[in-house]
Amino acid sequence: MTSTGPLAGYATAATSDFLPGPVDGAPGNRRRRPASTTVTRWVILTVCGLYFIGPLIAAISFTVQDHVHGGITFSAYRAIFSHPPNGQVGFTTALGYSLEIAVVTIAVTLLLMLPTQVLLHLRFPRVRPIVEVISLLPLVFPPIVLVVGVDDTFTWVGKHPGSVVYRSVTYLRGPAHPFVLALLYVMLAMPFVYRSIDAGIRSIDVRTLVEASRNLGAGWLSVLSRVLVPSLRTAIINAAFLCFALVMGEYTISSILLYTKPFPVWLYQLPTTSGQVQAAVSVFSLLLVEVLLLLIGALNWRRSAAEIG
Repeated sequence: MTSTGPLAGYATAATSDFLPGPVDGAPGNRRRRPASTTVTRWVILTVCGLYFIGPLIAAISFTVQDHVHGGITFSAYRAIFSHPPNGQVGFTTALGYSLEIAVVTIAVTLLLMLPTQVLLHLRFPRVRPIVEVISLLPLVFPPIVLVVGVDDTFTWVGKHPGSVVYRSVTYLRGPAHPFVLALLYVMLAMPFVYRSIDAGIRSIDVRTLVEASRNLGAGWLSVLSRVLVPSLRTAIINAAFLCFALVMGEYTISSILLYTKPFPVWLYQLPTTSGQVQAAVSVFSLLLVEVLLLLIGALNWRRSAAEIG
């Protein structure tokens, strides 16, 4: 029925107030971004890219230049895999040695920190600030102080040969299985791993997930391995790579404890006077770590995409 009379205009005006207006995101009403803003963003991205990628490109260019005959040569990279003449271990041995330490460090760190973090968030939230302060202590005390204390402990234990403590410490300190390095790296990585896992736990509703799993009959081990670990996958990967980066770059502790096989010590003691070979080792190790990061990141991305699909 069509409205007529003096109220027709009022009804039409009132009805028009409730009609949907033009959408801001419509093509006709979309605001165009100023050209100056776009140019500024590209300039900033270009400068940042040159700042980070420029030194790497310069290093790669330096390692492949043939300064004698001219042109391009990969002799510096071939020299990396040649066995040193003075009895020092090769590149692959040093890299594998550090990778084994990194795996042990990551495993021990996650086994200690993940259940502790979950317990703090569920049962002891008031103690969490105290534990957070304690986790910062490895940043307060320099690594040199830590390793000097460990070395003095080894000296004291060496005065009591034949005891159980002496045999245990000798086993942990053995060059074939330097678990003492892994344990020390666990302490150094604790501040970073704590904050990475803490950020991941804060981003999900841990209490609801745990209560729902427990009500369905799951045990604590199943809750931790099948519910919380998949939910904290990104935080765990970040923590693992923080540990990996620390192990692959730490030199002070392993050198003072007289370990020659770890990759940082091997890189420092590389028996060569060629700057190209030393630069090639640095470039190769950096690219290797980047490839590992990209592979794990790709696997993580594919799994997330599969779960969404």
